[in-house]
Formats: sequence, structure tokens, C-alpha cells
Amino acid sequence: SMTKETGNKMDFFGGLMEAFKEQRHVDVWLKAGDQTDAIPAHKLILAARSKVFRNILEADDRKASSKETITLSEMTKGELETFLEFMYNGSLPDTKLVQHVHSLYLAAEKYEIPYLQATCRSQIIDSIDSSSAFDVLDLAEIHSDEILEGAVSEFISSNMEEIAFSSKFLSFVESNPALTVQTIRDHFDKLRNE
Repeated sequence: SMTKETGNKMDFFGGLMEAFKEQRHVDVWLKAGDQTDAIPAHKLILAARSKVFRNILEADDRKASSKETITLSEMTKGELETFLEFMYNGSLPDTKLVQHVHSLYLAAEKYEIPYLQATCRSQIIDSIDSSSAFDVLDLAEIHSDEILEGAVSEFISSNMEEIAFSSKFLSFVESNPALTVQTIRDHFDKLRNE
């Protein structure tokens, strides 16, 4: 039955989360930028989830230090805990995902975790509105994320009137003139081809 299968799946993945919470067999510590307490974790999990961590840890293995600490200076402790929860569980409660989606998106890119990046991207796309659209466009441009850029351009094009009269539009135009012009041209190209 479906519920039994879901239960088995929860037990299966939950075992990892238990090990994380109970700090069994930990062999690496992670530190956030804003915080002195390091969070214990498992090299195996980090290396399995991220090529970047694999490389960091393999390089460090040659040094063979007993208590190894990696500092992720770009994250707060809350962000780092949420990031680790995803690394262990492969998912997050919606509230945590929504709360930390931008920092998780950046971490996913930095540490090469495409699945986390896709999860964050979907959340970002779902929450685009006229006040956040240009911030999202900016994010997509900076990270050359074509899927995100496509989705937000589509949104802007469909809601151009509302956006053009929104309070954030002017400040976006001032800081991103070229991107604004491109967006408006794309909008009129679409109208012409409809």
C-alpha cells in the first residue's frame, strides 16, 4: 500500500537524519559565518551529495587531521542547519525552504548540488510576483540560470503593465538599464509574434 511505502521511505531516509541529530560517528564539523559553534556532520554524506565537498574532503584527507572544520562563511547558522537537513533528508519542510530559499539556491550552485538548486528554483518561480520579479531576473542573470530567466521573463511579459507601475520598477531601471531595455524589447517581440 502507498502509506506503507511512504512509511518505509521515511524510515529509510530518517535513519540518516537520526544519525545527524544524535551525532553518531561524526568526522567533520561545519561552521557558519555568523557563529562560533560548529555543527557536526559526516564526510560521507557531504561527499556523496556534492562534488565540491568531495574535493575539499579528499584534499583534507591527505592532511589527515582528526577534527576537521570547514567554514561556510556565506551562511548563517540557521541557513547552514537547513542546508545540512536537505543534504541528509533530500527534502525540506516548505516553511524552511521558503525562509532560506535564496541562500540555499546560492549554496546549491556553489557546492554543485543540482537537485537542491532545482528544488530552490521551483520555489522561487512559484513565488514570483510583481515586486520580486526584477530581483529574480537579476538572480537569474548573475547565475546564468536560463530556466529561471525564462520563467521570470514570461512573468514580466504577462504582467508588464502592473510591473511598469510598481514602486520597485524605477530603482530597477536605474541600476539595470540594459537588462530593462532587453526585457521590454522581449515583451514587444512576443506581442508582435502572437
